[in-house]
Parts: sequence; structure tokens; C-alpha cells
Amino acid sequence: MNIFFKKLRLLVVFYLLAISSLAHSQNMQAEMADFINGFHNFKQFNGNVLVAKDGKVLFEQSVGYANFEWEIKHSNKSKFRIGSITKQFTAMLILQLAQDGKLKLDDHLATYLPDYRQDIATKITLRQILNHTSGLGNYTQAKSFRDEYSRNPYSVNEFIRLLCSDDLVFEPGTDFRYSNSGYFILGAVIEKVTGQKYQDVLQKNILDPLDMKDTGYDSHNKIIKFRVSGYDNGLAGYSNTDYLDMSIPYAAGSMYSTARDLLKWDHALYTDKLLNNEYKKQMYHVSEQRNYALGWEVTSLDESTYGKPLTRIQHGGGINGFNAFISRIIEDKLLVIILNNTGGAPLTPMTNGLLAIYYGKPYEKATEHADSKLYNAFKREGIAGLKNTYQQMVSEGNTPRERLLNYFGYELMQMDELDAAITVFELNNQSYPDSANTFDSLGEAYLAAGDKQKALASYKSALKLNPDSESAKQAIEKLQ
Repeated sequence: MNIFFKKLRLLVVFYLLAISSLAHSQNMQAEMADFINGFHNFKQFNGNVLVAKDGKVLFEQSVGYANFEWEIKHSNKSKFRIGSITKQFTAMLILQLAQDGKLKLDDHLATYLPDYRQDIATKITLRQILNHTSGLGNYTQAKSFRDEYSRNPYSVNEFIRLLCSDDLVFEPGTDFRYSNSGYFILGAVIEKVTGQKYQDVLQKNILDPLDMKDTGYDSHNKIIKFRVSGYDNGLAGYSNTDYLDMSIPYAAGSMYSTARDLLKWDHALYTDKLLNNEYKKQMYHVSEQRNYALGWEVTSLDESTYGKPLTRIQHGGGINGFNAFISRIIEDKLLVIILNNTGGAPLTPMTNGLLAIYYGKPYEKATEHADSKLYNAFKREGIAGLKNTYQQMVSEGNTPRERLLNYFGYELMQMDELDAAITVFELNNQSYPDSANTFDSLGEAYLAAGDKQKALASYKSALKLNPDSESAKQAIEKLQ
């Protein structure tokens, strides 16, 4: 009899624990959903979110549209461009080739690309390219990139010659600079060593072994089922993003995937299916210059905040109309994936919020952006409403940042709202009177409105604050 009651008591305890655990899980899911919906309601996020532990999904949500024209909603099948998250796959391919003895990470680039300019190729190593300490530039920051190159298809060698062969910006191994050019070149190394196309090596070495059937190398020529459309998110609403030929991001950013497939990727990284322990350690080993390893950013989280030491391994990706984020807490095998198709979503604070909810810590909910608040006030009440809202924000200690206001003013100019743009630039000038840039932008707005006298005065003020300002010098010369 006593044994029976003991067993019964244990069953009751297990049952109560199970009920408690289920209730906790449901509460956490509801809190996460409310948190994500907050960003969506402010039109700051449109896409898919997944949180998992030990390879099992804890929370999954799809919000908004995969295609706005047809009002097709997102689902867990939605395939997003993931931009620079591609880099961790490229790094994996390089590490696999090193593991197989087909290359060495500390060999110079010249060993594998003898046709690349030798004054650079003999100085930089593959490891330095992987961790962005090579000194290579970044082709996406070239002034001519968007207007002259981004829409056209190029062969790998042709693009390297055109945009990835500039002089080094610093001596290799002495500094950190994020370089898409470097990872583009790594794609060429993979092709040279294997004798195969980058996308074929990617498919054979990673995607097929992990059964990642919803992940691949993107191309506008392919018919890809459930591929979502990319949009820009401006004050006036959503618009189709600019076209980008996918031969250009290449090994630095041309992949698409789903949250569920990236969960498979995360799970495989805890095993030796793709890489042995020796090379996995190298993959997560950061450089002396930055907390960037080989295709991953590695950060130690504050023990006092989380109650124990935690290591976060993560990477973001941004490409026309899309941004994405993958964050992994190694000690707890916790994963957060966020995929967005309206460009520029605040994925870092969203990730931090989801982690805080999981660990039961405080977090900040979504709030309306300052430019959105000001624009809505302008649409409701005109210039007076814009000014009143701005002054209220200042009085509350929430003066918008100079850069944000400047960008907001130019957005208004593009929308032909010149009076509102001038007002915003004037307010920015009042809040940041020591900034040459606020005077320069104000001068441009006055000039667009035909007020040459005020434009000249603003440009002169800009030049006084920054005697090296070429834009101010040129504008003054034309106006005098």
C-alpha cells in the first residue's frame, strides 16, 4: 500500500511539473509573439522568426506578406535571401578544403590565385580574408557600384578584376575591415581548388548532406517555389527594391534559405558531420583585431546579466529588400533566426529581446521610430504638427539623432515635400548647430526650393565649420 501511494505521489509530481513546464512554454510563446507583433505593427518587421533549443522549435511565427502585390502571406516555407549569412557557408567550404588537405588557411592568396595582382596576393592569407583582417576593400561601398555595376551579370574573374582588385586599405593583419570583396575572392579560391562552380560545391558539400532542400544559390533566372519578394520600407510605404544581379553577391551573399533549413544548419554545427573539432575551434577563433572569427562574430555575454557565462555566435545579412540574422548561444544550444523581406528591420534589438524573454530578463519593446512619428504628425497636421511633435520629443529628452533627421529630410525631398524637408533641416540645424553637415543639407534644400540667398548663407556656414567641405565650396562657387 505504501509503495502504491509513493508511486502515485511521484506520478502526481511529474504531472504537475509537466503542467507547469507546458504553462511556462505557452506563456513564453505568447510573450514572444506579442514582442514580434509590436515591431510588425510599427511596420518595422515583415517576415519569419524561429527560436529553438537542442534542435527543437520553441517558438515560430510568420507575420506579413511574402508578396504585397498578391497579398500572399508568409509561411514557414517562405524562402528569403539571406545576404551575408552566406559568408559562414563560404567559410565552411574553405575549412572543409583545409580539413581535406587541399589548401592551408595560412597560405598566401597567391598560392591559389596566381592571376590575382601579386603585390597583394603574396601578402595576404586565406585566414586574414576569412576574418576580415586582410586589408582588402569592400566593393559594395564603391561610389559607382549601385549605378554602374549592380544590375549587370559578371563572370567571377571579370568582377574580381573590375571591383575586387583595389589597393589594400591597411597592412594585412594590423586592422579589421569588413570586406565583401574578400569573400567574393574566396569563392574564386573554392572554384580554383575544386575545379567546380561555387554553387555546385555548396550543394554537394553542405546542402545535400544536411537535406537543406529549401536553401540554395539564388538567381533571377530560376523558378524557385515559395521565394519571397524583396521590398524597401520608406515613410510613404513599401516599394519594390532595386534589382541586383545575383552573380554579384556571389560567395559573399547570394544564398536564400528558410528558418527551418537554417535550424538544420545550426544543429549540424554541433556535430562532426561537416567539420571535425579541430577546424570547428578554428572557425570560432576570433582575430586580435575584432571579435570576428571565420564567418562568424563571437561574443561573450555578461555573466551578471544571464547568471552564467554564455557565448553568442552570430551573423547578420543585408541585401536589397532583405535582412536576416542568426544568433546561437552555444552553452544552451539556443538558436534565434529572424528573416525579413522589407529591408532594414531592427534585427539586433529583436534578437536581444527574444533572448531576454527566454532567460526571463528585462527587454525593450518596439517603439515608433522618430522619423515615422514626425512624418505622421506632418500628414495629420502639416508643418505646425511636425514642429510641435519635434519640440515635444526634445522636451522629453528624446531629441532625434542628427543622422536620422538628415536622412528624413532627404526622404521628404524625394517625395517633393520641400517645405517639410526645409523645416526638418532647420530643426536639425537648431539642435546640432556645430555640425557642418546640417548647414550643407539645409543649403541643398533651400537651393531646391529656389531660395539662392538662404542657400548661399547656409553653405558659407557649412564651410566655416568644415573648411575642407568640397560640396560647400562647389555650391558657393556656383551661387556667387
